[in-house]
Amino acid sequence: MRICAVIAEDTVAGARAALERAAPVADLAELRLDYLRDFDFSGTAALQCLLDQKPLPVIITCRSFEEGGNQRIDDDLRIRLLVEGTRTLADYCDIEESHYDRTASLNPDLSRLIVSYHNFHETPRDLDDIYERLCSRKAAVHKIAVKSACIQDTIALFRLIDRAAAEGRNLIAVSMGEPGLITRILGPARGAFLTYGSLDLKNTTAAGQVSCEDLRSVYRLDQISRSTTVLGIIGNPISHSASPMMHNKAAAALGLDLVYLPIEVQDLPGFIARLAHPRSREMAWPLAGFSVTIPHKEAIVPLLDRLDEVSRAVGAVNTVVIQEAELHGYNTDVAGSIEPLERIATLAGSRCAVVGSGGSARAVVYGLARKGARVTVYARNLQKGSRISADFADFSVEAAGLSDLASCGAEIVINTTPLGMSGSKTGQSAVPREALAKCKIAYDLVYNPLETPFLAQAREVGCQTISGIEMLAAQAAHQFLLWTGKRAPRELMLAQAMQRICAVT
Repeated sequence: MRICAVIAEDTVAGARAALERAAPVADLAELRLDYLRDFDFSGTAALQCLLDQKPLPVIITCRSFEEGGNQRIDDDLRIRLLVEGTRTLADYCDIEESHYDRTASLNPDLSRLIVSYHNFHETPRDLDDIYERLCSRKAAVHKIAVKSACIQDTIALFRLIDRAAAEGRNLIAVSMGEPGLITRILGPARGAFLTYGSLDLKNTTAAGQVSCEDLRSVYRLDQISRSTTVLGIIGNPISHSASPMMHNKAAAALGLDLVYLPIEVQDLPGFIARLAHPRSREMAWPLAGFSVTIPHKEAIVPLLDRLDEVSRAVGAVNTVVIQEAELHGYNTDVAGSIEPLERIATLAGSRCAVVGSGGSARAVVYGLARKGARVTVYARNLQKGSRISADFADFSVEAAGLSDLASCGAEIVINTTPLGMSGSKTGQSAVPREALAKCKIAYDLVYNPLETPFLAQAREVGCQTISGIEMLAAQAAHQFLLWTGKRAPRELMLAQAMQRICAVT
């Protein structure tokens, strides 16, 4: 048993339909009875109707309101229902450790009992003590679910999974929250009893929960082992990223034993020291490298052991390869950003406006300048823009304030800022309409949505447009080659990225 679909419907009919939908993508289902509004909790008759001819094994649970339940239900009623319902109808019931004594008085079937501990606020420092106390309660499976504030909190969960496996215990260990997502994907391979998934992205019951479909088809959970090569993308935020879909599908197409994870990182030095660097990491895992995105592309440079020539020139890294106990930095943004342009334009002598002054801007400017383009950096922070111009003094690169963009007269306008990105930046554009007066090509590095307000406006005035999805796939293919030594199926990666973006917008 590996993938457990969490079903939290408000009607019995909806729950039965959800069980049918879960059967093709999950190995079992957890039925959250506390979500049901038309259910009689006074006996097992209603449960009989719900679970009659169930299409897959089912865990029933009815959370107390104090421990995350969706409604207040009398404790005696709900616990009796869970115990009695598991004798003949459900395969397991999950009961909070705080109610274990009350449960034990009802003489439950211990071979079907899951005893759980939840902490929705933090990852406690005394997790080992909690684990030992929990395991002193006789049950078939023990469960610990805690909130992760940062990626480093997952170390404690993985240690518990390793310990339980060594002790021959069935343990479910989940780190809730976006930083804890890696525990949901890698946990079963290290010995966790199961991992939870939602039936779709709109009906998750906990932050960081992945859909069952993605667990099975994108991350290939059934094929992950302790020795499976781990790659990922670090950034903050990271849940929007299409990179996992691209790299995992490419690996599957080539038959490679690797998995690529979204890794939310807030404390970059802490992640590098405690989880990434082979000489200091506190967890044994086959991490072989990772992509780097906003806001870490520049900040990571001093934390690496080696940089390639492009990374040194740009001062930003988007790819890390772990080899020979060192972290090696590369920048594939340069090649990835220029390739879509070169397919439709001659860059030598072209007048280009690059909007922004971050790591992505530096990569684009360097790539354009090396091709002989005349580049002006338009930055809200003129000091940062001038620094880019000075760093590339050997090329034709100038700097100007963002207020000068309207009169830029450029043939190619490229946005490297996050304005227009789905989320807090949705609907915004850094490029005024006037800047497109002589523009032939408008290029936005933002890829979610596929058409940003900037690109929509450029299309309206007759410009040829390029979505950031093109760059995303191009730079990803270069990354894939660095990590695996194999050429990626680029068209497959592009198609998967577009599918992902369309699915979440």
